Amino acid sequence: MTSATKIIASATLIVSMNSAFAAPFTEIRIGDIDGFGYGAAAGLVAANGGSANVGAGGVLGAEALPTIGDYLPDLNNSGGTLTGSRDDFDNRSAAEVSGTSITGSGFTDTGTSGSQFTDISLSTSYDNSSAAGDVFDANTGTRGTGGAFPMPPSGTLTNQPGFVFDFFVASADITSGTQVFFNMLFGDYDVTPASLGFTRSDGTTFSANVTPQNNAAGQDGLIQSAFATLNFADVFSATAGGWNGEIGVDFLAINEPYTAFDFVELSVTPITPNPVPVPAAIWLFGTALIGFVGMSRRRKVG
Repeated sequence: MTSATKIIASATLIVSMNSAFAAPFTEIRIGDIDGFGYGAAAGLVAANGGSANVGAGGVLGAEALPTIGDYLPDLNNSGGTLTGSRDDFDNRSAAEVSGTSITGSGFTDTGTSGSQFTDISLSTSYDNSSAAGDVFDANTGTRGTGGAFPMPPSGTLTNQPGFVFDFFVASADITSGTQVFFNMLFGDYDVTPASLGFTRSDGTTFSANVTPQNNAAGQDGLIQSAFATLNFADVFSATAGGWNGEIGVDFLAINEPYTAFDFVELSVTPITPNPVPVPAAIWLFGTALIGFVGMSRRRKVG
């Protein structure tokens, strides 16, 4: 083999290796897929008296709604998954508590946060449960004080979560104009009204509705998946070498006293199986309350 041939072969090998290890953007996830920290929830029951893991298909999830759905556990077998009913839990990992549980592919994280809102009951009774040493921890199977309840994004929305995506994607790893989906897996949302509030990097805001569970069908604590369809420009802006991804997301349900999130993510694929679509209709916030949340989120993302 001549020197020239060796050089060509080496260059080909390098190109092949770079192609093999290329990481196109697929998703950036806040939190992890672990059944709200319960895993498969072995031995735990739902509010309807049956197994919390109806599908028995690995960790708690949305399974195949509406035919089969898993549930957040009714920890005290009271017939309801409720605030003030010994159902408060904190199953967060250390990374989730610190807000740094961020996974996915094809991005460099530059400030994403919010995992402190995952794998914990976002309950108005959490602080009282903590003071009484009555917060359940599925990691140990015992009750205790739990970790500190996460600071909400707005002082007026006491137990509602807020998430901030802040990351970089190289130009080769995503195509301009690609549709982006905000996916989420959550449980026990059953109070209206509720919506998702989005804040772009320039401070402009928009929202989308969230579909509640059907309590009439004995589905208290139901785990649901949902997605909202976003435009590429809602998330990405051009920068040297690629794209900055920045958007803040608030869950706005001022009357909801108890809910929980397993994870949220930005992805090029909508969540499955059988997701509950969030309407794609988008409108600017108009109320003083939502405007306040938008200003709060803008300060965090901008």
